[in-house]
Amino acid sequence: MATKVLIIEDEPEIQAILEMSLQQVGGFDTVIANDGIEGIERALRDSPDIILMDVLMPRLDGYATCRRIKEDQRLSKIPVIFLTARTDPHDIERAMRAGATGCVAKPFDPLKLAGQISKIREEGDRGDRRDLPRRPHGTPK
Repeated sequence: MATKVLIIEDEPEIQAILEMSLQQVGGFDTVIANDGIEGIERALRDSPDIILMDVLMPRLDGYATCRRIKEDQRLSKIPVIFLTARTDPHDIERAMRAGATGCVAKPFDPLKLAGQISKIREEGDRGDRRDLPRRPHGTPK
């Protein structure tokens, strides 16, 4: 069975690119939510293996959404990966404090995204958050 990724993103164009990239390149199944509140509802209903989430969204931003996910025992084990244009160290640290497993920089390469997500998930599965980059995957060194 394919890995199921819940995409929480408010921009329809980015949703379409993410869905196409993850399905066609990564072989993932995808579920879409338009904001953090809908994302939490979809996570409870669809039991995703990974959550890929924007930071800036209406109703509930990514940081608050991630904190709520991590506080819910039914969802807390699901890796949350932020997809964000906010790549300065302060923003990355804020994402990690909210409970993120990692971050991918916007703009992202649709051909590399599935691999980046898989790598972040593997790093998170090892449980050593010190190994996670302080800069998002996809940004220059």
